Amino acid sequence: MRIGLHTGTVLAGVVGRKMPRYCLFGHSVTIANKFESGSEALKINVSPTTKEWLTKHEGFDFDLQPRDPSFLPKEFPNPGGSETCYFLESFRNPALDNGLPIVEHINAAMKTISEGGDA
Repeated sequence: MRIGLHTGTVLAGVVGRKMPRYCLFGHSVTIANKFESGSEALKINVSPTTKEWLTKHEGFDFDLQPRDPSFLPKEFPNPGGSETCYFLESFRNPALDNGLPIVEHINAAMKTISEGGDA
């Protein structure tokens, strides 16, 4: 399994009559697909845009490992060539002990989000 994440605008809708399907359309969907296909097995490949969103909220600690800039899809806008993509290696909630299982960290983050907090 490979996963590609990109943050951006999309258009969503239901397509079809006999077998309706919920579909996402737009440039951001295409870019996310490129990040997925450019990933490695059992890895989550994150765009620079998504990395920015993941790291802008305090209280969420993501381990993001930068990749070589040559792995950016050619369709991704990269003026100046300074951007790169990242592998999302792990997540830890800073309020919890690092020795706890990852599921505890995720549950704490989900609880915080459902309560409307940043962290």
